[in-house]
Amino acid sequence: MIESVSVGAAFLAGIVAFLSPCVLPIIPGYIAYISGVSAQTASQTENKIDWTVVYSAIAFVIGFSVVFTALGAASTFVGQLLQEYRHIISKVAAVLVILLGVHFTGIFQSQKAKLWLGIITAVASGVYLVSGIITGKWLNDFALLPVIAILLLIFYFSGMYRLLYQQKSTEVKKKPPGIIGAFIVGVAFAFGWSPCIGPVLGAILLYASQQETVMQGVILLLAFSMGLGIPFILTAMAINQFFRFFNFMRRYFLVIEIIGGLLLIFVGIMLLTGNLDKLTDFLY
Repeated sequence: MIESVSVGAAFLAGIVAFLSPCVLPIIPGYIAYISGVSAQTASQTENKIDWTVVYSAIAFVIGFSVVFTALGAASTFVGQLLQEYRHIISKVAAVLVILLGVHFTGIFQSQKAKLWLGIITAVASGVYLVSGIITGKWLNDFALLPVIAILLLIFYFSGMYRLLYQQKSTEVKKKPPGIIGAFIVGVAFAFGWSPCIGPVLGAILLYASQQETVMQGVILLLAFSMGLGIPFILTAMAINQFFRFFNFMRRYFLVIEIIGGLLLIFVGIMLLTGNLDKLTDFLY
């Protein structure tokens, strides 16, 4: 059975995605669209819960949860088919998770991007050299760190990183009324790969591909969906309080991005060195 720590990490990743600068500001708009109640009207209801809005929010969450859990199942299924190449796939997944983590920190859009990339290259090369000297093996797990640094440099100087910042969304131009309409919008939201939610979701999917059973992949993505969805439902129940919460949280958007990115990088390094399972066993 999948460890509770992994499920907790996936749930936390969903919360990080909810708090990201690309998702949190648009929550009131989504609530207004799926429920037919304007954010301004909802915010004037004081502490009363509009259950019509809440039911719409729940249907919306179920919509994107169905898509995300299906992606988790598919990711694990494909990983099982390629079981013979699992070691190679885990290394590729680790590299991608680290790249996504660096992207999530916002380094590529920073005015000091070249400086930070230089530091990353120096640290990666230094860790690799030290590991080679200590172990006497130059083709060790850390050998991919300089490769990752080179990929980051290529990614930045070629301008390819801009592709990750392009908003991709699936719009429902005319939403069907009621709960069904909210569910459909939730499905559409799941296919909208925003620059914020994409790296986190991609990392969870890559981790799901390394699970032993399809059910484990489903549980991981369900946990991620709940981390993203439960705050959304709570917002629908207390939209007035949400605006106060948003005004407080937007001061920490940069901190959230950096912490989220560093966590992804840490997970990627654990995958790269094969220590993620050991860490999970230790915490569990």
